[in-house]
Amino acid sequence: MAFTVNTSILKTSTGILKILEIILVLICLMLARFGHDSRGVPFGWQDNDFLGKGTVVGYAIIVPAVLITYLIGSNLSILELFINLVGGILFIAVGAVTIQFYNNTRSKDSTGMALGVLAIITGIVFLIDFIFAIKNTRFTFVQTRTVV
Repeated sequence: MAFTVNTSILKTSTGILKILEIILVLICLMLARFGHDSRGVPFGWQDNDFLGKGTVVGYAIIVPAVLITYLIGSNLSILELFINLVGGILFIAVGAVTIQFYNNTRSKDSTGMALGVLAIITGIVFLIDFIFAIKNTRFTFVQTRTVV
């Protein structure tokens, strides 16, 4: 069984946004893990840090998987719309709590602020991808009736 790779998807707005999302998520992941003197940068207090790391690690797995499905010939699914919307909301929320954490601490760590800003930028890219996907998708509604 042979696979064909559809590299033309990388030249579309969807492909470019997916590559940008992968790059931004991986930068967030590396900053969170190795950001400050190889100790890592927390996203905030314990709960916010848990949410931030879970979001970044989860999307570091999901986004490349979505790009690979495009490369092997898949089309946009409703699941990807949901992934983009939730990703945008999560990354913006994580970025906001991270900025709030580092703005309210005495250290005013610039690496932590950079992580927060980068998370917000990543969330905005996910929302842009969501809007492009909605704009370029034709939805078909099937209506069924039950006669009693």
